[in-house]
Parts: sequence; structure tokens; C-alpha cells
Amino acid sequence: MHIREFIHRLATPAFCCAVLVLTQVSCRDSKAIAGGVIDYSAEAVPFVKPESDPLYVLPGAPKLPAATQRTLDVRRAFFAGRFEIPELALTLAHDDYLNGFSEKAAAGSIIHSIQDTQLAGIDACADWLRQVPSSYAAHWLCGAMWEGGAWVARTGKFSSEVSAAQFAIMQERLQRSNALLEKAIGLTPKPLEALTLLAANYYLGGDKQGAEALLARAEKIKPDHLPIHRTRLNYARPQWGGSEELLKAAFERAKEAGVSGDALVNIEDDFIVRPSKKTNPGETRAYWERVIGEHPTKARLTELRNELFRVQSWDAALPVASRLIAEYPGDGTDYYWRARIHQQLGRMAEARGDYRMAAVMGHDLALQELIMVNIRGGLGVTEKSFDEVVLLCRYGASLGSGVGGNCMGSLFFEGGSAGVPFRNDTAQALAWHLLGARAGHYNSQYDLGWLLFTGRGPNVEAAAGKRLGVFWLRRAAEQGQQYAKKKLEENKIELSEPLSGFDEETSFESVLATLYGLVWILM
Repeated sequence: MHIREFIHRLATPAFCCAVLVLTQVSCRDSKAIAGGVIDYSAEAVPFVKPESDPLYVLPGAPKLPAATQRTLDVRRAFFAGRFEIPELALTLAHDDYLNGFSEKAAAGSIIHSIQDTQLAGIDACADWLRQVPSSYAAHWLCGAMWEGGAWVARTGKFSSEVSAAQFAIMQERLQRSNALLEKAIGLTPKPLEALTLLAANYYLGGDKQGAEALLARAEKIKPDHLPIHRTRLNYARPQWGGSEELLKAAFERAKEAGVSGDALVNIEDDFIVRPSKKTNPGETRAYWERVIGEHPTKARLTELRNELFRVQSWDAALPVASRLIAEYPGDGTDYYWRARIHQQLGRMAEARGDYRMAAVMGHDLALQELIMVNIRGGLGVTEKSFDEVVLLCRYGASLGSGVGGNCMGSLFFEGGSAGVPFRNDTAQALAWHLLGARAGHYNSQYDLGWLLFTGRGPNVEAAAGKRLGVFWLRRAAEQGQQYAKKKLEENKIELSEPLSGFDEETSFESVLATLYGLVWILM
């Protein structure tokens, strides 16, 4: 077997650890890479703060479920700098959960909603931590943000398609996450969430003993806390150096700890049965249909919908998607996927309605779809509306959305042109594109990168502009932005950051040699 084919087949997380060992650094020591930091996503730049006329409700939008509306309100407050609102919401959710008054969902939905914006909230986090340096909620949320940003850096591609620099950036972001979570642990008597998140980071860094010690501390606080067991099960998988026996033992431990109901059947599906691994035609679908009949859960319905979508069984997927929305109406992702199913069935009016609901709930891809429909047409739209585009942009911007940030940046940059009701303001364009770039929008990454590289960043020193410009152009190119790739090639700049001591020509052979020595990871 050719070396590249071999590496391509390796489990993704194991290869990550192999690369980190190969570069002779640990996931908790990013400064050792290439002699210094290579992740410039958080580097301070002398930009103005982004301005907008925030829009909290889209005209004509239906009333949202109360829990969803609360989550969006907290998210808006975070990006607006009104930190007393997320502080109170997360503190109450934490206390209520520990006292048995509520489920974890309240805090989890807030954290996940802000995590969806990737690193757009870096500046907001810095402000919050400055204002309230002893805030457990701030350290918890911002640690989770950097942890999510680490996985974004690594991308969802096969490991053989991810550069060593991307792994290095992932590593640096994990270090930032660890620093915040380690501080969080000392800020409250029962830091359940921070302990569990930090344990997952330690596992990823290869520190199994440290991770288990953190999980043991979390178990003393609340033994049936689901993320404890999902973390342990995840890293008991064979691709993380575990085994089927360890998976089964971890599952039994979850049952003994009191995990039950929907949570227990979901982790059994995910880690023990693993129906997605079934190879016979129709076997995966048959499994989900059978277990939904026995014990329906949101996760099971979601998996069935996704499987039906994957095999393009649109007529069968539609009622499953509708059932998800009827039984769990507060999830914008479900509206987004039903919109796509309607679209495949030619039901354009229904698709538009669902895209709009998803966008109102903060779903970025749905927001992008509606913006493009009102610019270029589609989905049965006969009258395009630039006014609607502006409303969608303002709404998304208030939520820290990457799509909203990109749109606002474009509007300020094109301001003064015919039909654009914005002033021409390069400083504001850059401020919004910085937010969009941090939120992962590849067009903002390109626009910001090229403007900085060509010296059009107000008050940005030339060398810093070049360095930051190249960083963001590379991030855009990694996502397939062709103009970014072209600009890098035209300027004879490597598509990925070179790392000292890492020879791209021999890296796969070196990794193979290293892998044979990593029994603790791969056996």
C-alpha cells in the first residue's frame, strides 16, 4: 500500500496526535511550534469597533419558542458587550443544574449557540474577562469558544489533507482553551463544566492520566453528568488507543452512574452499536426505523433524517424532518434541513419559509441562502429585494454571525454605490470583515487578508499588515476560496505556514515511522 493511502485510512484523531508528537511538542505547549505563535486570529489590530443598527426581530417572523428566544437574547447581549446578561444566565443555569432544578440544556444551548460563531467573540471575551476577571461563566464560555475554534482549525477533512500548520494552529487554540478552563476551575466550588471540557482537551493532547483525574473530580460533583461519560467513551474508541472492551466498560460505568433515558440510548447508538458502520444496503436506515419505533429520541430521528437525505430519499425524509420540528420546535438546524428537502422536492415556497425560520433562529447557512436569493433570485422568488438583504445582514450581525459580518463588511465597503444605503467606510468594512473572518466566513477572510496585505488597513504597520494578510488569505484558501489561493500563488507565497523542522517532502514517511512507535495511541 502506498504511504499516502495508508495515512489517508488512519483514524483522524490518531493522526492529529501523531503529527503533534512528530513536531516534538504537546497539545499543551504551543509556543514550541516553529519557535513561536503562528495563529494570528486573536492578534490585536488597531481597527475601530464594528457599528450597526442592530435588528432584533425580522419583520414578519413568527414568535419563537421561549427557550430559543432566551438563547438568542443572551447571544446578542454577549456580542453587544452587555455581559451581565450571559453572566446571570450561565450562573443560574449552572446552579439550577447542580441543585437538580433543571436539565443542562439551558446552559448548553447558550454555549453551543455562541460556539457556532467560531472565534467571532474573541474581543467580547477579552472585554468580559477584563471587566469581571473572577467570572466562572466568562472563563467557561470563552474556554469553550477556543476549544471549538481548535476543531475548526483542524477542519473535517481527512488527516492527509490537513497541513501540519493547521494542526499547529489547532494546538495553539487548545492551549488558550486550557488556560481559561484551568483558571475557571478555581473560581467556583463545583466547576463541573470546566473540568469536563478540560478533560476532553487533555485527552486530545495525549494526557490520558490527567484527563481521567479531571473526570474523576467532575464525577464527585455530579456522577450522571452526561459529558463526563461521552468524553470517556469518545476516547475509549479504538482510533484513540482504546478498544471495544474499554467502550463497553465505559458504557456500563455510565449506566451505573445513573445516566438513563434518552441520553443512555443515544450513547449506546453512538459508541456501542454504531449503525453508520453497517455496510449492507438499507441496513442503517432499517436500524434507525426500528429503534425509533422502540424508543424515539431527537438524536435518533435526526440520524434517520440524515441517512434518508444522504441516499436522496426525499419523500421519506420529509415526514421525519417534520416530526423533528413538531416535537422539538426550537432547533434552527431542523428547519434548515427541512428547507433543503423541500427544495429537492420542488416545494419552493415551503423551502423559503423554513429557511427563514432557521435564519431567525441564528442558522448561518440559512441566512446566507436568503441573502443570495434576494440578490440573485432562486427558490421561486420573482421580486428580489435589496432592502430585505440589509434587514437580514443587520439581524445576523446582531448575533455575531459570520454571514452577517461578511455582509456588513461588504455593505460598508460598497457604500456610496448605486442602491447601497450605507456610507463608504473602509474602517468599518475592515472591522466587520475581521468579525466575519474570525467567524469562519471565507469571503471575509479573503477580503480582510487582501486589504491588509495590500496596505489598506488603517493604522496597521506595513509588516504587520503583510503578516496578518497572509494568515487570513491562507485560512480562506484552506476553505477553497479560489481568489485567495490565486493571490497567494501570484505573490509566490506558500499555501500553508512552513514549520521549522517539518519537511513536507518526507512528512508522511516520517509520520509512518513515528506511528509504529506510538503504541499508546494506536494499539
